[in-house]
Amino acid sequence: MGREVKPVIVIGAARSGTKILRDSLAVATSAGSVPYDIGYVWRYGNERSPDDALDTRSVKPKTVRLVRRFIGRYVGPNGLVIEKTVGNTLRVPYVAKILPDATFVHIVRDGVNVTESTWREWHAPGNLRYLCAKTRHFPVRMIPTYGRKFLVAQTWRRWRLGGTAGTWGPRYPGIDRDLTEVGVWAVCARQWRFSVTSASQGLARLPNQVVEVRFEDLLMDPAATLASLVRQLGLPVDEESLGRAAKMVKPAATHSARGKLNEEQRVLLGREIGDLLKELGYDSP
Repeated sequence: MGREVKPVIVIGAARSGTKILRDSLAVATSAGSVPYDIGYVWRYGNERSPDDALDTRSVKPKTVRLVRRFIGRYVGPNGLVIEKTVGNTLRVPYVAKILPDATFVHIVRDGVNVTESTWREWHAPGNLRYLCAKTRHFPVRMIPTYGRKFLVAQTWRRWRLGGTAGTWGPRYPGIDRDLTEVGVWAVCARQWRFSVTSASQGLARLPNQVVEVRFEDLLMDPAATLASLVRQLGLPVDEESLGRAAKMVKPAATHSARGKLNEEQRVLLGREIGDLLKELGYDSP
């Protein structure tokens, strides 16, 4: 990555507030940030893997070079760069091997709200403007190996066919089978469960490189939560930057799905993620 770079990797399940955290933390710390999830970069050299749960044996020298070079494009003037790709929840040791000096910020959100929000994303229409903006960041060298999958299988098919053609979010092991056998709602719950448990297990191996935060705390008191994160990252707190960052955490993000679930959805969530919710201190669905 050239000059000395201090990567901060946000780890969190899809729809857990990773984007809000990335953007607000970047402002609070004057860091640069990678503006989109870059799963296709992290998977370089492993494009044929059926899921995102890559292990350290899958790390190739060309993967290391591309990831470090790509992230290095976005480094801020202070050497900090923040990246968040939700698929990294399933491969923390893999990420740590590529960026051994990284600090990891693990964000966790109530799995009931995550599941409902993820379900809506699965059924949302394609966003052409978002795709075009993201495509500008796509590495040219990856077009022959990953371009067709990125541009056709996962995007065009969703627009053309509607519904849930392709998959959305982290691809945990067995996701394609689950889509057939248990359906999208259960898959959304399992995406959260796999993401949280895999991330926790991987981060436990890196105790001195991990900072943890709850999405609900960030919403309740953005300034105090961000200030605490900045201090835990070993950085000075700039009150002006912190104030601007706190204003980026919008009240709309407080959406809660708990009162909108039907009985079948509650029963399924209790079965799929009830134990993990309890372990993390969240109420049963």
